[in-house]
Amino acid sequence: MAGRLALEGGAPVCTEPWPPWPRWGAAERRALVEVLESGRWGLGGGAVPELEARFAALHGARYAVACCNGTVAIQLALLAAGVRPGDEVITSPYSFVATAHVARALGAVPVFVDVEPGTHNLDPERIEAAITERTAAILPVHIGGRPADMDRVNEIAARRGLRVVEDAAQAWLAGWRGRAVGTLGQAGAFSFQSSKNLTAGEGGIVLTDDEALYRRAWSWHDCGREPGGAPHAHAPDGSNLRMTEFQAALLLAGLERLPAEQATRRQAMDALAAGLNALDGVRVPDPDERITAHGCHIFMARLDESRVRADKDWVIEALRAEGIPAHPGYTTPLQRGLPVCEALCQTTIWIKQEVLLAGAARMRDVVDGFAKVLAAARAAPRTAESRRSATSAGVGRPDRQVSPETSGQNR
Repeated sequence: MAGRLALEGGAPVCTEPWPPWPRWGAAERRALVEVLESGRWGLGGGAVPELEARFAALHGARYAVACCNGTVAIQLALLAAGVRPGDEVITSPYSFVATAHVARALGAVPVFVDVEPGTHNLDPERIEAAITERTAAILPVHIGGRPADMDRVNEIAARRGLRVVEDAAQAWLAGWRGRAVGTLGQAGAFSFQSSKNLTAGEGGIVLTDDEALYRRAWSWHDCGREPGGAPHAHAPDGSNLRMTEFQAALLLAGLERLPAEQATRRQAMDALAAGLNALDGVRVPDPDERITAHGCHIFMARLDESRVRADKDWVIEALRAEGIPAHPGYTTPLQRGLPVCEALCQTTIWIKQEVLLAGAARMRDVVDGFAKVLAAARAAPRTAESRRSATSAGVGRPDRQVSPETSGQNR
């Protein structure tokens, strides 16, 4: 793909709109009206129990506890798994800040281990060196929907007597060796925040096969009550972290579409990986045959700094001018000084799930946009600062630019 950049006054690669998000229709409207007219908007309704049963069954788990948001889901899972004040929790620095916040909220200490360049996930070869006598749990993050190396994480945890809680906030229906993520440790936590592939604006859920853990999570999320217990029999410790019936109703409607939408995203992700892999100047995620299903929340491309003479900000600006909704992703690690994560924050460009929903054929636009921008970047140095200087001098004006987005990766 050649030609003058749209950022410099040329014609953009893509002028067709991308799918809006969130999606909704008659099913969501009907579900919300049913809850509204039932008069049971919280306790006593049927939507939350149905969601818990269906989401657990879909992922092959015995138990589920639905809660108010994804941050709470991770916190609830760690708490129920036995993490206490003063404990250390090993986790990834390439994640939304909630991954760190939840440990601190429990009085625990997040310990960050660097990630793998080709996966953006926790590097299992670095975990052992981070374990101390205070380590209680490992919190792998299935970032973007890509499963972490759960073979090594679980092997280390079992040998060192640690618990494993999966941050699966972006990994609905993702699979590792044929098993759903979120069911591979003692507990797994998912998010239904606005940007997520299954959303109610907010919401979260904890999955587990451990009955004792389930009962602790349930009690904490429901004011210290026991599952099925008397309404005013409360344990000394607990909180109100419940999901509303309105949230559950939206999620049940979305759950009907989720398998088909995930199939569309996976086909698009495969096409995008194949197309970008053929370009000079960009790297695609490492393949792994143990991953039997990707959660397809984010496709993460990495700029090859040895080939691209441009900073990430300029590349994203140029891609957006071409009509490609590129996203900078996490630009600051949760802990500084970890070299792989630092480099990924400087070089990783996200293509998010709503773009993937456009289907495999539309990924040709994304690939062509990258090809055009990368060719320009290889030809001459490009930076966001040089772009601003050129604009202030009246040189170049994009005909069309995709509006910058907020990160949208809240738990």
